[in-house]
Amino acid sequence: MKIAFLGLALVLTIAFLVACGGYKSPNTNQNVSGVKFRAFVSQNVSTSSVSGGLDIVDATLDRLIRAPGVSDANSPGLMAVSGNRAVTLVFDAGTNAVNVVNNKQETSAGTIPLPNWTESLAVTPDASVGYAAVLNAPVAGQASGAVEMMNLSSLVLETPIPVPSVHYIVLSPDSTRLLAFSDNSDNATLINFQNISTTSTPNWVVNGAPQTITGLNRPVWATFSNDSSTAYIMNCGQECSPTAPLASVSSISFANNPTLALSQTLTIPGGATYGVLQGTRLFVAGTTPGTVCGTTPCGTLNVIDVSNVSALQVMDTQPITDGYHNRMAITADNQVFVGARMCSGPCLSMYNATTRAVVIGSDMGDVTAVQPVTGRPEVYVVENGELRVWLTPSDTLQIPQNQMNISGFAVDVKIVD
Repeated sequence: MKIAFLGLALVLTIAFLVACGGYKSPNTNQNVSGVKFRAFVSQNVSTSSVSGGLDIVDATLDRLIRAPGVSDANSPGLMAVSGNRAVTLVFDAGTNAVNVVNNKQETSAGTIPLPNWTESLAVTPDASVGYAAVLNAPVAGQASGAVEMMNLSSLVLETPIPVPSVHYIVLSPDSTRLLAFSDNSDNATLINFQNISTTSTPNWVVNGAPQTITGLNRPVWATFSNDSSTAYIMNCGQECSPTAPLASVSSISFANNPTLALSQTLTIPGGATYGVLQGTRLFVAGTTPGTVCGTTPCGTLNVIDVSNVSALQVMDTQPITDGYHNRMAITADNQVFVGARMCSGPCLSMYNATTRAVVIGSDMGDVTAVQPVTGRPEVYVVENGELRVWLTPSDTLQIPQNQMNISGFAVDVKIVD
């Protein structure tokens, strides 16, 4: 009787805790790292001593926890993390497939094959849909190129959206607009989406036919305002085509603008291949075409005041490394990290947005990832296949003994918590 009574008391206690939210069943996934603040690092080399996959880093301690932590993708590279941190999309160059990783479980939910390679991914903040720009996707009766729409619940491709020679895509914060940029074109393509779900489960569908934005100059990238109502487009100009006009930035407001007329096009010094918006300041990086750099930085970082969408103004211009700039991030303490590829010297530049000082990185090789560490004065940078930890107060490398040794060849790094 006493044993039975104690057993009944234990059952009632657990039931009470469950009802109050105070009891959680043990985690049955023994492979989960248990780290509360993580970064995933894609590592795409497999040898007899190391396997390709996603390495897991404890981003609180700057410590490599497991390599690989998720190994379904053998040649992982480019990654994209949903805004709710639920999933990470990982492009596997070996199979031309997108691996969908469940961040909480640290396991692959499955893969979605693409018709060809991609260099640009996007994912809705609610983790329901992913997008990939596939330049060589076959399209019946048309030139190759399509934006592939991936259903992340059923792990299948939706009907592709034909965009000839599409190379880069940018999704608006509210998921209703996607800008697509094609090689050797002076136009951009706007694809509109709407959520037709009447429940809490989103159901994003294409809203009307794709629209063309004209009057541009070899556009390659864009960034949206926080409310998704305005976009700032980087016009590569002569950096992408010797016969094109000078590089510029075009602004466009989508409100009450059925013809998609540009609000303004501002010619800027140097080049314009990538940009990031912080409040009313737009940071744009590029390289002056035809310049012999040597050891002298001959790229440019322009800071543009966008407080008036029709009256953009250059606030500052500073020299940075050359190369093709396609990675950038701004830290909480106003450090702008800019990465490039195909440089004549180091490919990393650090701009202090408060003092306007520029520091050039010390490592040689392409920068393939720039990831600020949330809540810490650090930035993870992947350069020439190495994961490096930079300290933002001084724009210097973390001491060697506190750097992480990623075996193989790192490509991308993303904070997933």
